[in-house]
Amino acid sequence: MSLLTLRTRRLRAARWQELTEPDLAALFAPKVVQWLPEGFQTQDRDRARRDFLAAVAQQAEVIGLCAAKGQAIGLLILSYPEDGSKTRNLGYLFAEAAWGQGLASELISGLQAHFSGSGICLSGGVMQENAASARVLEKAGFTPKTAGGETIYNWCASG
Repeated sequence: MSLLTLRTRRLRAARWQELTEPDLAALFAPKVVQWLPEGFQTQDRDRARRDFLAAVAQQAEVIGLCAAKGQAIGLLILSYPEDGSKTRNLGYLFAEAAWGQGLASELISGLQAHFSGSGICLSGGVMQENAASARVLEKAGFTPKTAGGETIYNWCASG
């Protein structure tokens, strides 16, 4: 069930390697990565960004997200915490120019449809200061559980 087949009304999946240098620069802008795990904030050159994503791709499925017109506007990262686990750790980000358009909600809805009937569980950590991401997951039916300085949101597909 490759994520490269993921499509929504306004988004389509693409290989992250096809993203251009300006695409990656927009996706690693300081305001975009401020709430993401350590490592995202220090990538300030195209080669460093590509090397970082290649390393992440050794442990996760990394997918570029493109708007219907073809421009790259986001990244989706699904990692597997344990071999054989039905849980996927969810991470996503959108370029600042794509904020406020409901694309994160559309992405999550698309993922839920993609995994429908699979028994896959999506789990995403959100820093408590990142209210926008928390709202997206709560609206999509994810269940919150506070864990230190972040809240872990979980959703499981029937299966």
